[in-house]
Amino acid sequence: MDAVTELDGKLLLWIQDTFTADWLTPVMKFFTGFGEYGVFAIALCLVLMLYKRTRRLGIICSIALAFTFLCCNGILKPLIDRPRPWEIFSDVVHHLAHPGDASFPSGHSANTMGAAWAMFLATAPVKSLSGGARTYDGTKPLGWRGESASPQTLHKISVSAAILALLVGFSRLYLGMHFPSDVIVGLFLGMLCATAVYLAVGRYETSHGIIGERSKKK
Repeated sequence: MDAVTELDGKLLLWIQDTFTADWLTPVMKFFTGFGEYGVFAIALCLVLMLYKRTRRLGIICSIALAFTFLCCNGILKPLIDRPRPWEIFSDVVHHLAHPGDASFPSGHSANTMGAAWAMFLATAPVKSLSGGARTYDGTKPLGWRGESASPQTLHKISVSAAILALLVGFSRLYLGMHFPSDVIVGLFLGMLCATAVYLAVGRYETSHGIIGERSKKK
């Protein structure tokens, strides 16, 4: 057994020994459900795309989610093929059945954070070149054909979504489904993929115009 896996196992066992309680187990199952099959991330993207005032934001979040899923579930999981914690450490208690795929990285954590972080970046206030207060860059509407919902409100929602991703990640540890490094890498992978998509969309829009922008008549 390598040193990283041994440390991972000891930390996971400490988490379970410290936090496990009868009343908390159903709460953790509730939170882990938000990451099951990407249900929360998919629902968030669909709701954002449903309304014209948030449709561009929904497209960005959807691309980020798809890219995160590809990198995590499509590439890294089968490539690394890490066993689940209880398959290595018999003392680990797993409260759910084996999901049928590898442990590293955590798909629940990565996919939930991927959509949430894309929303966070797209609605984050930016500092003006003149050095004034940080304000939202209104030159890029969050919706379709120039329409835009309140970026301040959506940014608050994105912070809540990111916090939910952290809770989903912790629930995976509590329930014994992942090692700590699985969850940590999963969360950072979601953030990295979302950032890459956000920057790529920005470069695309610089060359081709804002997604969903009303075409200008010549």
